[in-house]
Amino acid sequence: MSKQKILFYSVLGICFLLTAFFLFTQLSKNDPSDTARSMHPENEDLQQNANLQPLGDQSQFWDAALSPFREDSPKSYLEIIEDLKTGKINFVWELWALRRKCDAGYTAEQCNQTILTYIDQTYESPGREKLRDLFESYFRYEEGIRKLDLSGESKFEDRYEILKNKRREIMGDEKSDLVFGMEESQVQFLEGSANFIQSSKNMNPEERVKKFDTLKRKTYGSYYDSIVSREDKFDHYQTEIGLREREFAGLNAEEKEKKLTALDIKYFGKERASELAKIRKEESEQAERISNYEKQEKEFLRLNPNLSDKDKEKKLKELRVKAFGEEEAEAYERRKMLEEASE
Repeated sequence: MSKQKILFYSVLGICFLLTAFFLFTQLSKNDPSDTARSMHPENEDLQQNANLQPLGDQSQFWDAALSPFREDSPKSYLEIIEDLKTGKINFVWELWALRRKCDAGYTAEQCNQTILTYIDQTYESPGREKLRDLFESYFRYEEGIRKLDLSGESKFEDRYEILKNKRREIMGDEKSDLVFGMEESQVQFLEGSANFIQSSKNMNPEERVKKFDTLKRKTYGSYYDSIVSREDKFDHYQTEIGLREREFAGLNAEEKEKKLTALDIKYFGKERASELAKIRKEESEQAERISNYEKQEKEFLRLNPNLSDKDKEKKLKELRVKAFGEEEAEAYERRKMLEEASE
């Protein structure tokens, strides 16, 4: 090979590396919190489009995204596909995490092109073409949804069914499942769980809890572990208490506390369970003090109908201080005033 050709290919290689470096810099130079506050109006419109975010604003998840596109070790195409199939990553969250790293002045199209070029420069064939096709398909879907008017559909179920059909019309079944499979399983579970809770009211509580979890596992399928890992433990705790509503209704105070403590330990561990038991005890004692005071107040007012307002308030204040202590009595009085003002 001639020296001229060697020089030419060397320069070409350097240019390629510089281009890749520049593109990644464009995607990572801005702090997410900065770009979140300042995005091009087109991107803001996309972000706020209810048809593109049918389950509501998901931006709280974007900062934790970018798992496949880390600068130090981006995941391969096959790894990304596997993570999408199991719900370990969410395509839409990842896309918006990338968009937040685009220059604030970029239009949606400019930002999309920057992302596509980054993919071209970072991934090798055939994964590069497949990953690019996935992103391009979603961009086409976004464009189609922006033109879709669902204002005439009042029910969420009807609107969502139209969106599901539109996804497959534009993206095809396989790519739609990769991008939206996890979300669609969550929507399916929302409906299925509501029906289950309604139809299982008379079921044995233990059986009800087990069947609820079976329904959840069956509906989420391969996404189950990922979805559950993101859910709040307290939500799971509250759900089980709700499923055991019939059981709790038949327990006395001591039995109910014992059952709650067992659930506390199950979801939060012994230390937190002890703290929750203490809080419940304090709340129970407070509720009892309030109940006793309000009985005394009612009886006092019944027996002293002719007292002046000033004397009534003076005596009631004495009763409150005796029942609660001075500081808590003042807090009770403020709370009652707020309640009356809001009525």
